[in-house]
Amino acid sequence: MRTIRRDGWTAADYDSQQILHELGHRDATARVNRARRRRPLRRAWRTLRARFHRPATTVTLAAGIDWAAARAAADAVNRGDTGEADRIVQATVDPRGTAFAAFRFIGVE
Repeated sequence: MRTIRRDGWTAADYDSQQILHELGHRDATARVNRARRRRPLRRAWRTLRARFHRPATTVTLAAGIDWAAARAAADAVNRGDTGEADRIVQATVDPRGTAFAAFRFIGVE
């Protein structure tokens, strides 16, 4: 009789084994182990594909940040005028990026 390895199995792996047994597969443990096997080539391909198909806007996120507006919005927040800070940030090309950049200056004296 051969040894069955179940190192690092999760609850989902045991569930899969049970289902395969119920479906009539003779060696359900081997099938689950084969499914858990690492596939470095597939992982490398997914990484490369993600890098090649990444939208161009994600590369230049910092380009739309208006640092002067971010500092002005942070000053408004430090004064307690969040409405003014919102108006300043919304008037920029990249409101979200500018708002996040303003966090660097909030509370700084």
